[in-house]
Amino acid sequence: MEFKKFLTPWNWFKKEEEHTPKTSTTLPISREYPLGRLHQEIDHLFDNFFRRSSLPSLQRGDDTWMGGLMLPRVDIAEEKNTYTITVEVPGVEEKDIDLTIADGTLTIRGEKRYEKEDHDRQYHRVERSYGHFQRVISLPTDAREDAIEAKFKNGILTLTIPKTQQAQSTGRKIPIT
Repeated sequence: MEFKKFLTPWNWFKKEEEHTPKTSTTLPISREYPLGRLHQEIDHLFDNFFRRSSLPSLQRGDDTWMGGLMLPRVDIAEEKNTYTITVEVPGVEEKDIDLTIADGTLTIRGEKRYEKEDHDRQYHRVERSYGHFQRVISLPTDAREDAIEAKFKNGILTLTIPKTQQAQSTGRKIPIT
């Protein structure tokens, strides 16, 4: 069974694309840009491949964006009795994070706010990102939705999700008759 699990890993992000607003950031497609359509199709192919697989996506810079929303970095770990999801949200206050769960889908959303208005300051470079963020995580069937615990400290949100007792069983010997 472990070998089968290795070949077909759980896709934690299978519903993320469905729950993300669509925006278009494509090149204009016309006779003036003959490679524009090819570029758009290749981008779409790679985006879909990495989004639907459990492989990490190719990313530019520190922040990943989808549909106009920031996608905070997520680590997902499994232990014998629990899953642990760690979300990196630096510069975000606990009150600006909203966690919901419905039908096996955990949604983490919030906003990284830019509080200061400096009219006298002239910026030469701005690399930090601000705005709304969201992650939509599909939980495995053995996750206990009713017992999820969330902790927030120093810009790190940690979710601990216990597994059901059925998933924790180590198996049994089947007698041959």
